[in-house]
Amino acid sequence: MTTESGIRERRYTRVQLPISAEVCGESGSHLPRPAHLRDISAGGAFFYAEFEPKVGTVLQVNFVVPGIGSDVQISCEGRVVRVETESIGAQIGIAVAFDRLNLGPL
Repeated sequence: MTTESGIRERRYTRVQLPISAEVCGESGSHLPRPAHLRDISAGGAFFYAEFEPKVGTVLQVNFVVPGIGSDVQISCEGRVVRVETESIGAQIGIAVAFDRLNLGPL
């Protein structure tokens, strides 16, 4: 959403979360591929990876957030809404909007 002053507002607050992740489901592949999260919100995530999915592709993103006492396993399923090919080095920037989000202790 864009305000009258032209400032873009987001439905959910984004949190910077630069950690490693695994992504699967691209092009029917169920083999996990390495990725690196940049940020996440209740509605989606942005990460870098070495593959280029098509917009609309359903991906599963799995990662572990270190916690006090115990780590938390997060598994998300979402659709690719944006792909940035002009990203860091050979990495592709991928934005997904979540359809499903599961949290659980390790």
